[in-house]
Amino acid sequence: MTALVLGALAGCSVTSGGKADPTAGSAPRAAAPVRLPVPDGFATETGWSTSASPEAADVEPASSGFPLVAVAPRSGLVIQASADGSRVRAFSLASGKTVWTFAPKALTRVRAGVFVQESKAGEKVVLARQGKTSGSGLSTSRRRTTIDVIAADSTSKATAVHHLDLVAPDGTAVSFTATDSGLLVGPVSDGAHEKAVAIDAATGVQRTVQKSTLTVSGCGSGSCAVQASAAFATSQGVVSAFQQQDGCDQWAKGGTPCTYGFQVGDAWTSTSVAPSGMHVGIPLAATGPYLVAAWRTSDPQTDPPALSDTKKTILAVHDLATGKIKARVSCTSADALTLQPGSAQSSTRLSPNGDFLVSGQVGFDLATGRGNCFTSTASTKGIDLTAVADDGTAYGIVHVVDDMEATSLYGRLPIAQDGTHTPGHDSARVSVRSGTAKALPAAAEVPLYVASDGHGLFRTRDMVAVYPAS
Repeated sequence: MTALVLGALAGCSVTSGGKADPTAGSAPRAAAPVRLPVPDGFATETGWSTSASPEAADVEPASSGFPLVAVAPRSGLVIQASADGSRVRAFSLASGKTVWTFAPKALTRVRAGVFVQESKAGEKVVLARQGKTSGSGLSTSRRRTTIDVIAADSTSKATAVHHLDLVAPDGTAVSFTATDSGLLVGPVSDGAHEKAVAIDAATGVQRTVQKSTLTVSGCGSGSCAVQASAAFATSQGVVSAFQQQDGCDQWAKGGTPCTYGFQVGDAWTSTSVAPSGMHVGIPLAATGPYLVAAWRTSDPQTDPPALSDTKKTILAVHDLATGKIKARVSCTSADALTLQPGSAQSSTRLSPNGDFLVSGQVGFDLATGRGNCFTSTASTKGIDLTAVADDGTAYGIVHVVDDMEATSLYGRLPIAQDGTHTPGHDSARVSVRSGTAKALPAAAEVPLYVASDGHGLFRTRDMVAVYPAS
């Protein structure tokens, strides 16, 4: 089962402001549960809850942002960071008991994110921070990006097994792009990094990756030379996205189609696994042993690829190691959602037993190789999926398109930030097996993770709550 990075969904606010450090104090366990409005099937009279801070915004909506809550599923932990990154606390998912805490070296003016990554060496918790050193004596204050890696199976007062200190150039916006098996740190635009630092949480090794020239076979006219930029990192290497610029019909007027694709480390290239007639492949996310990609016929290069109602898009689950398609479905959307490298990472989840996968507005039954679309039509709204249980029951929030760039990105879950008025979202429960969907009662929160034993994790702007199955 893969680790999950969780964003804060807009919804019910149950405390006033969330300004206090929710990870502070020495209490041995979280408090008794606050009873949030949740779907049937969760026992809100038991379980546990704790306050949580709103998340900082990132100027680049396709990045992983600054999530303050994550799940380490193999270790059975909920990981929570304070907004300033000064403390990380690990709770037992089942009991709310504090298992360990971690306090890194101090920085000022911090934005922090916490992620969980899997490797053969076990689960690692990654605390990524952007801030400044305090400056003292003759030393000046400097912008810093720090990475602390903590073993998920730590006890009591945890220490970092790896600490990385990266100097951030002034005037450069640095983003974190995380999957459950890799992390990129660097400026990102339209889902790609021209230059970034790739970090292996298991070993602490860092290396620089940057735009490079590739010769790709299988383009519309044979082999073609392309410029490839890193999109996200995985256990199979960095996934790099590319777009053919020469020797093809950039206006899609019937000439040789231009190829838009990606390469997964040294393992495989999208052109070798593309469905028949598909010349545009966008790597949307990776989780566990899978990569999710969107496939389309050639599009004009003046327009970004989009999941629209003008023609169908194939959404496919690929074996991360080989590229073989494990499940697929064709979808359309009345919302014309932009398909961008990594845009669905925040909404891509595996069920704990590995039988089902949700990503964006699509759910896949990996045993049958089939998927179901929960996208919008002329008469129905799309559903951004947030979690899937072992029986194929999934939950999601009804997609709302507004004037924010993030809402036009396919698969990007909304974030409720402090000091902003974000209206509550409608929500739904769906069956990944059958493709049926049912609206939940007004104001109902939806889980961001459902464990094998039925425990559901819920996250509002200022609260984290875990309830067992009823």
